[in-house]
Amino acid sequence: MAVIVKQVELSWLDRTYFWPIFKGMVITMRHFLRQITTRTKDRYTVQYPDMKREMPEGYRGLHELKRFEDGAIKCVACFMCAEACPARCITIRAEEFSDLNLTQGFEEKRPAIFKIDMLRCIYCGYCEEACPKDAIWLRKDYELAAYDRLSMQFGKWDLMNTYADVDGKARLTQESEKEIKIHHGDTESTEKR
Repeated sequence: MAVIVKQVELSWLDRTYFWPIFKGMVITMRHFLRQITTRTKDRYTVQYPDMKREMPEGYRGLHELKRFEDGAIKCVACFMCAEACPARCITIRAEEFSDLNLTQGFEEKRPAIFKIDMLRCIYCGYCEEACPKDAIWLRKDYELAAYDRLSMQFGKWDLMNTYADVDGKARLTQESEKEIKIHHGDTESTEKR
């Protein structure tokens, strides 16, 4: 099947290419002057490092693993977030947490390893909806950059300390986790290590 292509005859003014360039420069100058005369907060262009766009309600950004007031992780390693994830970017390995006689079955396990591959994540929010303990949140942070692929795999400590500075909480490390284990009565597992 043949396609008929209409050939456009250019006028002598169009053939000089001066007139189309001039019309394009007029449009560019009009946008430039509109940007200059508009107040800073109403401008179309956001001066990114200095100004940041406010994300709308319901925006799903960087993940955070929530923790209790004493610093213990809320996650109970139920694997519901990993099962709900369509991108299969969440990896969890559970560990025994405390003596069942002391806790009466509450908080009996937690994640030893909790990893999210941020390059595979599609930020759908299914992990947040599936979590029965409200342990994983997607907050409004959209600044996520790295120089290599390995640094985009966030572990348990990265996710627990994501918003520690913003929320005014202390940053946690593995040593502080050992103190929390002793506080919760898990002295046996800390002595083995």
